[in-house]
Amino acid sequence: MHFFIDENISHHIASALNHLAKLCSESHTIVHAKTFNGGHGVPDQVWLERLQQSEETWVILSKDRFNKGDPEMLAFEYCGITTINLGKDWKKKNVWQTALRLIEWWPVISKEVIQTTGPMHYDLTWVRSPKLKGRRKAVK
Repeated sequence: MHFFIDENISHHIASALNHLAKLCSESHTIVHAKTFNGGHGVPDQVWLERLQQSEETWVILSKDRFNKGDPEMLAFEYCGITTINLGKDWKKKNVWQTALRLIEWWPVISKEVIQTTGPMHYDLTWVRSPKLKGRRKAVK
């Protein structure tokens, strides 16, 4: 399983998670948008299409906030890729707090994305729980 970390989350956190993932039996790969795209500022639609065309299974981790009917929101909804969106409480946290909480959440995230088939959308709350709360994504 490959995890794509959006630009709105520190590339240092992505690097740390990637190193820590090597210690787990699941052997996930975590790639930051900056690395995947060869730099900053690549429009979401461009990298979403690259992920869709990949033969790998991807999960997108993001802090994006969308307005109802926003074309970017619709692109994420219909992309056919599981998405995990960090809830609004995450915006108030510094990079250390974010890193620590993602590490605490990681076993739950890993288990859920491995066990679930088909594209899902999860809203990751700041308060940790033993299971992710999500829904099946829409299909075009």
